[in-house]
Amino acid sequence: MCYFSNDEYRTQIKGVFTESEIERIASLFFSKTVQLVIGCGTEPTLYKHYPNLVAIGREYHVPFIGFTTNGQLLNANAIEQFIKHKLDELTISIHGVKKDTYEQFMVHSSFETLQNVLALIDEIKRKHDSMLPHLRINYTVNSDNIFELSDFFSVFGQYNIKTLQIRPIIDFVGLYRTLLQPKHIQKYNAIINKLAGECKRKTITFLANTVDPAYSNTNYSSVILQAVRRHITPQIVWQSDFDWKNETYEEYCKRTHYSKHLLNLIFSNIDEVRKYNAGHWGEHSVKYDVIR
Repeated sequence: MCYFSNDEYRTQIKGVFTESEIERIASLFFSKTVQLVIGCGTEPTLYKHYPNLVAIGREYHVPFIGFTTNGQLLNANAIEQFIKHKLDELTISIHGVKKDTYEQFMVHSSFETLQNVLALIDEIKRKHDSMLPHLRINYTVNSDNIFELSDFFSVFGQYNIKTLQIRPIIDFVGLYRTLLQPKHIQKYNAIINKLAGECKRKTITFLANTVDPAYSNTNYSSVILQAVRRHITPQIVWQSDFDWKNETYEEYCKRTHYSKHLLNLIFSNIDEVRKYNAGHWGEHSVKYDVIR
């Protein structure tokens, strides 16, 4: 259900940072960073030296570092490195409780590999007597995998999960693009209530979209994205007009009057804000309720 399940999209979005470019990006952003999330919208384990990204974040004393992956390429050495560099949170995306469903939606992945990796994470953390990284499971729910979600803990309850996050599908141009159907909202809410009770008993933090799982309403809170989010990819480093290889973060902000831009947004009407936060990512983000 993610971007990269679509072969056409994947062939269009290519590129990798060199080690020197990563160091440059770190020098531009990391001293100002409160939360560094590696992954989200791509698969970071495809980069050969991905544990080094956590190490670089620690060199700059980033307060919180997260790593988001499907887990298929995680190995013992990488997990050891995550523990060494005190990765705060490891988020693993899951699109099904049953093998067939998981492998249908998590393209080119193995359900057995997923479970082996989850067991390996617990094993190595016990070996080092380490609470970190905390494990978050991100379950993307749709009308075709919702019914097995109620059995989540019968399959994954054996693993040391710190946070369970249930995210109704957003159309991210993947192979599967159908939003949660209205006829399934009642079932969705019933499952959320069941999982909330189980998470409470297991002392697991539970995040879920309970107010608007079909994304029928614009999220006005998304105005904050402009102020706090710096999305970095090999295609665009934060802003398309940021000459990041030759100018500093401060020079860009001064040249473009970025602080004034943010101030103007604060006093703008919502239609103006939406020009800058267009699409599902902007309008439908920050939808989670912390149920426990």
